[in-house]
Amino acid sequence: MGKLIQKLWGNYNEITPSVKKIKSILKLNDDYIFTDHIAFRSINTHNYGIERICKPFLDLGYRIKDSYSFKEKKLRAIHLENIFSQNSPKIFISELLLNQCSAFVRNQLLNVFYKLDFINENTLTAGRNWKVYYSIYKQLEKESEYAAWLYVHGIRVNHFTLDVNKLKKYTIESLCNTLRCLGVSLNESGGIIKGDNFKGLKQASTIADKVLVDFEDLYHKVKIPSCYVEFAERHLINDNYFNGFLVKSADKIFESTNRIFNY
Repeated sequence: MGKLIQKLWGNYNEITPSVKKIKSILKLNDDYIFTDHIAFRSINTHNYGIERICKPFLDLGYRIKDSYSFKEKKLRAIHLENIFSQNSPKIFISELLLNQCSAFVRNQLLNVFYKLDFINENTLTAGRNWKVYYSIYKQLEKESEYAAWLYVHGIRVNHFTLDVNKLKKYTIESLCNTLRCLGVSLNESGGIIKGDNFKGLKQASTIADKVLVDFEDLYHKVKIPSCYVEFAERHLINDNYFNGFLVKSADKIFESTNRIFNY
């Protein structure tokens, strides 16, 4: 892993204990196997949206390869690939379209995000630097789980993705069966495995781990979904491995952080 990716990986591991469990189950020693792609969430403002989060990666030789729209979740996204290194992880960045959200969601996120510095390498692991309130979190969650997640976590990696193609002993089906049998909870929204061979990509993911969050308007901490592990198995289309993403599948992968699946 490069220096920036290593930093992101360390930050992600701090709140994603499932990584350690999965590595133990699969007897993995190489962290690089978790870098099919790395995902971020943000909001579409001049200072904190896709274009800003892109910059540190563009400086490292990444270029935007494709864009995606998630109308129901009010999101847009892009993915980047490193033009100098085929072994570098793809970067998937999504953002909440605030102009399509209620005034409450828009104002609450703008009120906290303005406290972040402009996007740079340090900002990508900064998380949040503001106080949070459970009443606001619950109200955001009613309209957009994505917005509620951002309110609590700020800008940080949302997930790393294990490259199933690099596993010698597993297909994505046998991998998911093994993990489930050994107590790893998987996202079943849209089926455990999303996508298919003919579209070039099969995906699955864990249910997000939980972290204790200290809300200003409560006397006790509350467990809130944090990050998760995704699994991607890529297939040949016209003699080339498919390197993009499937909107229908990704839409369901987003739901790995939904609290409804975390209890």
